Amino acid sequence: MFYNKTMEKENTFFLKRSAEDIAEEEYIEEIAEEQTDNAAAAQEESMGVMIAWEAPEAEHIEKSTTWYWASMAVAIVLIAIALWQKNFLFAVFIVIAELAIFMFAGEKPKMWDFTIDERGVTVEGHKTYKYSTITLYDIHEFSDEYHELVLQTKSKVHHYIKIFIHAEDEQKIREALDKKVPHGEIEVTFFEFLERLIGI
Repeated sequence: MFYNKTMEKENTFFLKRSAEDIAEEEYIEEIAEEQTDNAAAAQEESMGVMIAWEAPEAEHIEKSTTWYWASMAVAIVLIAIALWQKNFLFAVFIVIAELAIFMFAGEKPKMWDFTIDERGVTVEGHKTYKYSTITLYDIHEFSDEYHELVLQTKSKVHHYIKIFIHAEDEQKIREALDKKVPHGEIEVTFFEFLERLIGI
């Protein structure tokens, strides 16, 4: 009888301790999660993140059957001219280019992450265009959904950086960049106009 009571007390104590341990573990997990969130927020604040958004790397235009036929017709004409001039290397280049167009024309562009902070404009979290390397910026109206942020840099290789922004974010992006970079008109080139016109 005494043995049963002792066992009952031990079981009750064990269950009580188990419940307390579980509650303590849950509390510790909550504290750890809160500290992680605070650390991430502090890191973001220390970096001075002003604006963050996600947008496609390039414009996606749905290609119609007519577009593909027109592309083939242009390619055939160019190949015929190349063969007539006995420029076989150019003919091979046209064939390869046309095959590439057919392979990739239907693919949707990847979505990229962008941020504007105290350092500059960052693409995909690893490539940052610092304000000291940006000489000018402009924003072009592109579509109802997206506008195009154009950064003129000191680099001779990547002189112009073009980034899609959400149309509704244009004003706050202007306000953020105006504090760091001069604004000026950057004209759309004829080649860019032609690209948009034919949808490539």
